[in-house]
Amino acid sequence: MSAPASEPLPDAPALRLSGLTKTFGQVRALRDVSLTLQRNEVLGLVGENGAGKSTLLKILSGVQEPDTGTIEVGGRAVRLRSTQQAAAAGIGIVHQEQSLLTNLSVAENIAMTPVPSAQRATKFGWYRWRRLNADAARVLARVGVDIDPRTIVGDLSFVERQMVEIARSLQVDSGDHSCPVLILDEPTSLLERAEADVLEREIRDLARIGSVVFVSHRLDEIRRICDRVVVMRHGEIVGDLRTAETEEDEIFRLMVGRSARGSARSRAEAGSGEVVLQTRGLTRRGSYRDIDLSVRAGRVTAIVGTNGSGRESLCRTLFGAETAHSGTVELDGRPVGSWTMPQAVRNGVAYVPSERRVEGMVGGMTAAENLTLTHPGESRRGPVLRPRARKRVAEKWFADLDVRPGDPSLPLERFSGGNQQKVVMAKWLSAGDLKVLLLDHPLRGLDPGAAEIVNEQIRQAGRDGAGIVLLADTLEEALEMGDEVVVMRDGEITTRFDLATDNPSTLDLLERMV
Repeated sequence: MSAPASEPLPDAPALRLSGLTKTFGQVRALRDVSLTLQRNEVLGLVGENGAGKSTLLKILSGVQEPDTGTIEVGGRAVRLRSTQQAAAAGIGIVHQEQSLLTNLSVAENIAMTPVPSAQRATKFGWYRWRRLNADAARVLARVGVDIDPRTIVGDLSFVERQMVEIARSLQVDSGDHSCPVLILDEPTSLLERAEADVLEREIRDLARIGSVVFVSHRLDEIRRICDRVVVMRHGEIVGDLRTAETEEDEIFRLMVGRSARGSARSRAEAGSGEVVLQTRGLTRRGSYRDIDLSVRAGRVTAIVGTNGSGRESLCRTLFGAETAHSGTVELDGRPVGSWTMPQAVRNGVAYVPSERRVEGMVGGMTAAENLTLTHPGESRRGPVLRPRARKRVAEKWFADLDVRPGDPSLPLERFSGGNQQKVVMAKWLSAGDLKVLLLDHPLRGLDPGAAEIVNEQIRQAGRDGAGIVLLADTLEEALEMGDEVVVMRDGEITTRFDLATDNPSTLDLLERMV
């Protein structure tokens, strides 16, 4: 049964799911999932990594079919076997990783939507440019975006690209009385706070023309943006709450099955050890200049800044992934000269990149192979790797970090994003000679429970004597985790705060970032 062409019932909910189940081998991904999305409502969807959210989104977007259960859009039962059928039924989805082609125009990207109406701008395989641009302008106006359809996507800001994604996804053929369903999967995870604030306002405005399912790990923005929040755990819905009547702690407890442990710690825990990594006058043209930075054993140096501040490039230079044009890097008081990634690894420097799928893991390998790839440790005897020993090492870290599913022999690409991040972290934390840990947005995409576990591992690395450089997702995270905060703007350090003696607010940091 394909998605129906008839109009939805005007008084029916925008979306109703009843008894959805989905099993992969021995893993029950969804268990009797039922929920209702009202018209013109913003519904939050939260859960730990591996709770079943991704499977549910794949079913709603037509990528997978449920084993049992029914889906109704606008009161009409549908069976979604493809993304085209999902779009035809009135469901659009914007994924966490943007899918626009940056070398094409906004109008060309919008025309690629898999619905019949998007094909009217072509004739015999050729674009009808006037029609193409006019259709795109109409779609953009629908979501209140003032962008010239002829603009090349690569010239847009990240927020503007997100809004183009949203506009494209709302091209649905559900009839004149439809209330389209828009699913937003972690749309703010890659944004700075100011950009996220803009997108949040846009999402609230979208409820005027449709209904929104908003997936996020940030419980504060769930409470700000959403009318209701649905909580998933172990493939089931365990909570359906009005956000105006719900505290973050209650949502957290439903997500992870316990109350938050509380992550604050005394600054006295931080070591005041020797300088393990130091830069003097470090400069990379077009990225940063004259950077003097000292990283001490047992301390977390959090670096904050907006996009373009240079902090990401600096972090990559410290690992040897990018080359500085002038200045020096010293490790344990010794200049390192021409610094490369293999040299960094051999000298006890570790780097957890923000793009874990691209730079942090090998998708074709198992989780155990990824985890022991850089530091085989006890899983190797001479040049020979021992599979059983490798499995034991991986199982220990799986238990310590609560990686799910708990089978390290599975390909890492089959794990959720948050569980992949835990494995990438373990790959470096398993090093016996760890001196410097460089963390580029380590909590990005992690649910609050997983973030707690990773934060504790970061602190443990500090207690074990590593110096830590942290590029935090939020200013609050930098103030919570850091022992000192370094602020960068336009490639320069503008100020430093020692949190043992200083007590800056997020506003104090922001004023020096912009």
